[in-house]
Amino acid sequence: MKQLLTGALLIAAALTTSLFPSSVYADRKDGSEKTKAVTKTIQVDDAKIVYRVYGDKGGTPLVLLSALGFTLDAWDPAVVNGLAKFSTVIVFDNKGVGASTGKTPTSIAEMAQDAISFIKATGYSKVNLLGFSMGGFIAQEIVETEPQLVNKLILVGTGPQGSEGLGEIGKILTSAASLPAEEQYLAGFFSPSERSRQAGKESFARVQAKKEGHDLPLSKESFGAEFTAVLGWAQPDPAKFERAKTVTTPVLIVGGQYDIFIPVVNEVRLYQALPNARLVLLPDAGHASLFQYPELFVQEAIYFLKN
Repeated sequence: MKQLLTGALLIAAALTTSLFPSSVYADRKDGSEKTKAVTKTIQVDDAKIVYRVYGDKGGTPLVLLSALGFTLDAWDPAVVNGLAKFSTVIVFDNKGVGASTGKTPTSIAEMAQDAISFIKATGYSKVNLLGFSMGGFIAQEIVETEPQLVNKLILVGTGPQGSEGLGEIGKILTSAASLPAEEQYLAGFFSPSERSRQAGKESFARVQAKKEGHDLPLSKESFGAEFTAVLGWAQPDPAKFERAKTVTTPVLIVGGQYDIFIPVVNEVRLYQALPNARLVLLPDAGHASLFQYPELFVQEAIYFLKN
């Protein structure tokens, strides 16, 4: 694990500066509208947590749980703004991430407890969750430990504890270390096909286009903590997988056909384990299927949340 962590930290700076430059979605116009959001701060236990609220529609909000290496600015605005046309969307930086203070946890269970504390601090007693990649691990932990907090759950590019292939993440990240920022994004998040790469370039351009309201970049220390947590989740735990079978919360699972970080077999395993789940597999897509098909993803997500 130590060797994998060292290798991953070699590219942490590239992932958190050139790949995900700090800025705000509110200045990006997508389609005919742009969604305004202001960065806010809230005290949660011993930390100040930064967050943004998009499309304040009232009702049950949708809280986004981020992937490894993400800050507020890493989410594709086509997804965030698309969802915000139909629902209140909340994005936040966990402890030690971006402009949030405190020490980033080194386990998914601790991250889940921090997320629960943040949600309760904002005054919500029930939310919808969208967990992407590592955020999906956190979301699973939340719904299993505090199910009354979660109305509906969307899991994207994620898998159960002990996910097949997840232990190779350090090698995959290190192999991309010498690539330019855009190529890192394409290699990690999209499939090698021309169509997928083109969608990836468009997504990368949307993320890069943001101009103002900068979040702070993720530090190497926080990236290392997150990476340690992900490797911990890669270790099989049959008890946790059995616990997933008791979750009755409605779940939408979305996966990409050619996900290299969390192969699609893991989404199938989740679907088979969760008693109230729906599975959508997107063709010719990599890890970030929601960024490759933002309009389709938003359509599927909103239909699931509203029906």
